[in-house]
Amino acid sequence: MGLQRSVISLLVIVFLVGCEGNNAKPAEKRLQGKDNHDNQQVDIGKVSGNLMIIKGAVLPEDVDITVTLADTSIIDLPALILSQKHYNQLNNKTSLPFELTYHKNEIRKQARVMVSATVYGEGKLLYISDSSIEVINNGITENIDILLVPAN
Repeated sequence: MGLQRSVISLLVIVFLVGCEGNNAKPAEKRLQGKDNHDNQQVDIGKVSGNLMIIKGAVLPEDVDITVTLADTSIIDLPALILSQKHYNQLNNKTSLPFELTYHKNEIRKQARVMVSATVYGEGKLLYISDSSIEVINNGITENIDILLVPAN
């Protein structure tokens, strides 16, 4: 019985040692694509201007002002948001400067890129931009005035 245990123990040890495998890591291969992205620079653009609310507008303290830059050129799909910025106060001013940054490589040449704004207060939409303002591909990127009108 002792010899049988010894033989079984020896076989188990030999089997486990054989299954241990090789700890050497295989050499990593690095695939070279068409472009080398190691030195790729991100080209950033910006769109800037002013949001203007009608004089005499009374806004609650907890407003959420959202300015959005979006590609609206694909008709059957929702707008592709390229940049968006939130502001939470106007400090009783009728004008608020804004600046949106975007990656220039995300703008298609035939894209219709629009900037718009909304103002929410107390959970309700209060003001919206009154017209579609096309930017970037038509050369306009600064001094953009967005007029906000009552949403109702």
